[in-house]
Amino acid sequence: MTKSRASKGLLLPPKTDPIPDAAAREKWLAKSAAGFVAPGDALKKIYLLILTRLWPEGHGIPGPQVSEQEVRKVIDDARHAEGKPAYVDPFRRMREIQGEEGFTCITKEGSRYQLVSLNVGAKREPRAKPTATLWTKIKTNADFKCAHCGQEEPTIKLSPDHRIPRSRGGGNDDGNWQPLCEQCNNAKSSACQGCNLNCNVCFWAFPETYKPIVIEDDNREQIRRAAEKATVSQSELANKILRSYFLKGK
Repeated sequence: MTKSRASKGLLLPPKTDPIPDAAAREKWLAKSAAGFVAPGDALKKIYLLILTRLWPEGHGIPGPQVSEQEVRKVIDDARHAEGKPAYVDPFRRMREIQGEEGFTCITKEGSRYQLVSLNVGAKREPRAKPTATLWTKIKTNADFKCAHCGQEEPTIKLSPDHRIPRSRGGGNDDGNWQPLCEQCNNAKSSACQGCNLNCNVCFWAFPETYKPIVIEDDNREQIRRAAEKATVSQSELANKILRSYFLKGK
């Protein structure tokens, strides 16, 4: 999964003058599409729709600032034209373009994307899936339940997830797969963006061992007040309290 690029100041003023050579635009789009490493024509088609929206006809580079709603619309319009329903998670496809496909030239600020250059970086290893036999074994061992929320098939549909994201060094080995429902898979993907914490003690990666820590409302408020008074972050103060508690037990 890719690191979030939502920090301030990443978007640039769009360039519309002079209008670029249309042939150069078409050549870049064609070259980009030919270089996609994703398996399957369906994914490649969505990637090209996104790139075409980020660099529309008549615009220079940097391209226009495109909202999440506009990204969703261009994909849904194409699907509706084919008699297909709206797409579930177009922004996961955007993250794959920025990550697996190497388009780090696409930046994001808030809910808006922009193609700021035509420089395409190195590709990652194409996304893989466990074999049908291994996937059946994984789901059987999990009692056909989502590893995180516990909902089970056929109420929900399970999909294979890399416990440790490939962007953090996770591989396609048997032990790095877990079954997640679509909602939890999307939530995990969002949580992993920009995260540099240890995956091996993360409740998203190993929910059977590390459960989410729920802090009651009154304690949360006291931490907030104490952190403001001490001019430290709430997380820093909470971890200081925990370290102090465990050191007393030694």
